[in-house]
Formats: sequence, structure tokens, C-alpha cells
Amino acid sequence: MADHEAARVRCPFYRKSGKDGRFIRCEGIACARSVTLSYKSERQRIRQMEIFCRNCYANCEIYRAIVESRGLD
Repeated sequence: MADHEAARVRCPFYRKSGKDGRFIRCEGIACARSVTLSYKSERQRIRQMEIFCRNCYANCEIYRAIVESRGLD
């Protein structure tokens, strides 16, 4: 993913996307952990990022799990 695409991500728990275009890495629920979401295609990953990472991140299951586990809600 190009740097300008990562700059549009609004989710505070987003960490990075794979160079092969098929995964998104987010902060994990536990300290010093991460969650990796894998996709069959780059197109699926881009769609996920457009819907959740860039726009409606509060609706993302990963985001909600992290917020709940940290008592931030």
C-alpha cells in the first residue's frame, strides 16, 4: 500500500498492510500483540480498508473488541 493510502486510515488500531496486498495488521487485544486479517485478493483488502479502516472503524469487529477489552467504551 502506498504511503498516501495509509495516511487516509482513521482507525487508531490500524498498524499496516502487507506488501503483497493481502493482509491488514491491527493492534491486538492483549499487550504487545497484533491481529492479522488475511484476504484472498488485494481487492478484498482494499474494500475492507475503505469501509472500516478509513471510514466506519467504530463498526469494525476488531476495533470493538479492542475497545471493549480495554474498557474504553
